[in-house]
Amino acid sequence: MRVAGVDLAVVRPSAIAVLDDCELVAYLSAMELEEIVSALSPYRPAVVAVDAPLSKPDGWLRDVERELRKLGYRLLPPLLGPMARLTERGIQLAQMLGNAIEVHPKTSLRAMGLDPQLVYSRYRPPTKDHFDAVLAALTALAYLKGLYRSIGPFVLPLGNPCQYT
Repeated sequence: MRVAGVDLAVVRPSAIAVLDDCELVAYLSAMELEEIVSALSPYRPAVVAVDAPLSKPDGWLRDVERELRKLGYRLLPPLLGPMARLTERGIQLAQMLGNAIEVHPKTSLRAMGLDPQLVYSRYRPPTKDHFDAVLAALTALAYLKGLYRSIGPFVLPLGNPCQYT
C-alpha cells in the first residue's frame, strides 16, 4: 500500500513523505503545485493525504471544523487570514491529484494514539514539516485500511495503521 503525505505550504517548499505500508520510501520537497504532482508521479501513491483544507465553507466554518470541535480537536477556519491562500492551494492540488484526502497531522497523531517520539525516532524526518508529512501519510494508510471516519472531505483516523508503535 503506497501512500503519500503532503504538508502543504504557501511561501516555503511543501514537505512530502512517501510510505510503502509502514516503511519510509522517500522524503521530498517541492514549491509549486505542479512540482508536487511531478515529484509524486514516479511513486504512484494510491492516496495522497494533504495537510490543508480541500474545500471552502459556506460561512465561517465547515461542518468538519464544527464536528471536530465537538470531539475536542481544533482546526483553524479555512478562510482565516493566511489560511485562505492555503485553502486555495489545497483545493487546486486535490483537483490536480484526483486521489487526495484532507487531513490534519496533529489531530491524526492524537486520534491514532501514537507517541510522537516513537514516530519521530522511526522515520527520522529531516524537518518538522516532513514529520507532519509522515503523520499525513500514516493517516492515508489508516484510510486505506478502513480505520477512519469521514467528516466531509476530512479523514479522521480511528486507529493505528502500523504495529510498531
